[in-house]
Amino acid sequence: MNWATQRKLQYLGGFTFIFLVIVSVILYPIIFKKPTCSDGIMNGTETGIDCGGMCSLMCKEGLSEPVVLWSRAFPVVGNTFNLVALVENQNKNSALTEVSYEFRVYDTSNRLIGRREGTTYIPPNKQIAIFEPTFDPGEAVLKSVTFEFTTPFVWIKKEPTLNNLPFYVDNITMGEDKKSPSLSAIIKNESIYDIPSFEVVVILYDINHNAINASKTITDGVKSNDKVPVYFTWPKELPSDPITKDVLIQIDPFTVSF
Repeated sequence: MNWATQRKLQYLGGFTFIFLVIVSVILYPIIFKKPTCSDGIMNGTETGIDCGGMCSLMCKEGLSEPVVLWSRAFPVVGNTFNLVALVENQNKNSALTEVSYEFRVYDTSNRLIGRREGTTYIPPNKQIAIFEPTFDPGEAVLKSVTFEFTTPFVWIKKEPTLNNLPFYVDNITMGEDKKSPSLSAIIKNESIYDIPSFEVVVILYDINHNAINASKTITDGVKSNDKVPVYFTWPKELPSDPITKDVLIQIDPFTVSF
């Protein structure tokens, strides 16, 4: 092989090498795609298709559905009632940004007399009271209430950070006038975070731990190392003495950055 032929082969080899490098750079990311949480296949650290591992979406396997502990109708004034359901999420690191629900209300003949629909978030590893105010059954005599979720659960990875903050209820005091019941409490925020607007729900229980009434208020939030008072009143005398007063602080975990 003469010198000219060797030279041509060297040039050809160089061009071939450069061509292969360019083709590899173009084809590599196409053939070997980086795993994402929306590519429709289980890859990377995922434990299911586009869920678990590095993804914010949690896989349904191994998760528990929210437990409806009870649902009740509590009298307000006249023939109006507040509909309340107490729900518990037993999943430690999973929450729902939004899920739809429905209350169904029945009369003494077990006839359906009304519905209330809505949406709610479900925080991780916590109980939440779902509250629908001032339901009017008309001339019917209200007997019972059922509650159920009506859309699929889409679980999102969420650490129970709020549950571990020094943010709590203090000085729960029941008023002395039984004919016009009232309750006051102090919400204390001893954390380093300012807490935005949130709901506070109080549930009163009798000696047998049956819920006898409930009420809800909304605060403007509370700054770090500050406190805010909350007040609740009922226009009617309670059916029995409240032995337990549960004051639930309800903060949407998806509205805070921590």
